[in-house]
Amino acid sequence: MTKEVRALFLILIITVAPLMIYAFIQVRSLDEDEQMAKAAYEKQLDAVLFSLNQYADDMMNRWMRQLADKQNSLSENVNDLIIGNESIQMIVLRNYKTKEDSIYVNDYVSINDNTYEKVDQWYNTKDSVINRLSEYLEAGFQKIQPADDWMAIEELRPDQTGITVMIYDEDSVLHNALFILERKFWIEQILGLQMQKIDHDEFTIAVGHWQEGQQWPTILYQTTLFSLKKNFTKTNLWILPNTFLFIQPKGKSYTELIQSRSRDNLYLLLFSVFVVLIGIFLMIRNIKNTLKVAQLKSDFVSNVSHEIRTPLSLIRMYAETLMLGRVPSEEKKKQYYSTIHHESGRLTFLVNNILDFSRIEANRKTYRFEDSDLNILVGRIYENFSHYFTEHNVDCNLKQSQDPLPVFVDTQAFEEALSNLIENAVKYGNGKNEIDLSTFVSNGYACCSIRDHGIGISKSAQKYIFDKFYRVESALTQKTKGTGLGLSLVKHIMESHQGEVIVESKPNQGSTFTLKFPLTKQHHE
Repeated sequence: MTKEVRALFLILIITVAPLMIYAFIQVRSLDEDEQMAKAAYEKQLDAVLFSLNQYADDMMNRWMRQLADKQNSLSENVNDLIIGNESIQMIVLRNYKTKEDSIYVNDYVSINDNTYEKVDQWYNTKDSVINRLSEYLEAGFQKIQPADDWMAIEELRPDQTGITVMIYDEDSVLHNALFILERKFWIEQILGLQMQKIDHDEFTIAVGHWQEGQQWPTILYQTTLFSLKKNFTKTNLWILPNTFLFIQPKGKSYTELIQSRSRDNLYLLLFSVFVVLIGIFLMIRNIKNTLKVAQLKSDFVSNVSHEIRTPLSLIRMYAETLMLGRVPSEEKKKQYYSTIHHESGRLTFLVNNILDFSRIEANRKTYRFEDSDLNILVGRIYENFSHYFTEHNVDCNLKQSQDPLPVFVDTQAFEEALSNLIENAVKYGNGKNEIDLSTFVSNGYACCSIRDHGIGISKSAQKYIFDKFYRVESALTQKTKGTGLGLSLVKHIMESHQGEVIVESKPNQGSTFTLKFPLTKQHHE
């Protein structure tokens, strides 16, 4: 792992880790808030249902106080209760000691021997209940018990339910009172008005009968339309067996609102985290690019220094030798003068490249276009490089088109572009000292192609070779100094001529660079 990668990894840890921890805490907090709000809301609903149960209990206690009124006989009180409450179908008074039953019914009900038999059957299974209620009463607490397991009898209306309670008559004789009620009528009469008061257009409250094994309850009364498909809260109606109170908010439930708000907050949090991560990614990429540019500039300064120092050293050495008169022959002097001339030209070429790059970066590069023949221009450059080819022991094969290739070019810029390509072909020839220089016509373009048989360029690197400062990573390119500006200048020059530069290359098989210029006149291939 390089130092740069370690630095980026450290930045990533420092920035992303706290963000992810914060996101995790916030998500967990949202879930806890949702659970707390849900629990608080359900307690509120339970409180509403509790108040209804309490109200029903109070109403039944009022009945019991009326039943136990000592000013009248127990039978008179029973009759008054039945007359005043149509939901009471039948009241049975059983003497606790003698087990004798007295049955009182409403006007719309008639009884027979079967009624007594059914009542007796129910009592036969409820000794423990009766005894327990008696103990409560002896202790001073009159408990009203749902009459579980009451089986509907034919003599009464079908909708039957019951409650049972222990009571003393005017002679302090203990009796059990069994109330058989018409369930739906009793709910409407006793609880209906109170449920409407509590409703307040905020809740839907319902009462339903739910027997064991039944998937859904049968709704007996509802303040507004109650939906079993929505979330609801339920509790037993204390006073009646298998009867439940239901409540649900109108519109969206509070739980659904909390979940919706939590979900929105979660999406907002995730979006914020996503945006921050993008920001971190862009920041790291910019840092990486900045480091890369800094490294490229450092390499550029180092390479340019080396490129300048080498010809300067040669020029100075040969000039001092000539000035000190140490050259033994005229032929040697001529060789020294030639070397000085060549190295000064190389220095000039290098400086011109740097200056041209500077002008391009400042958008101040200008071109002087003129009509020319590409064959003539290439031939002239070939001649100028003949000494260079000889010095580097390079065999350059020139093959020119038979026809003139009229183009509209800046001759100096063209010379600069082709010179860069020739120098690259020689530098990266990898010991294979042969290059091919040719001109031809292709698809309405005058082309100049230079081919070497050197190290070649991989497919992945080809898309970067025209970027400024870029140099292919290989052993030879690392040993061979260069500014990394040549191909960038070539591309800019070709684009300024409405042409293009094309590269075809394979590793270890050489490269072919082709400069394409628009032909200015009709040409026949």
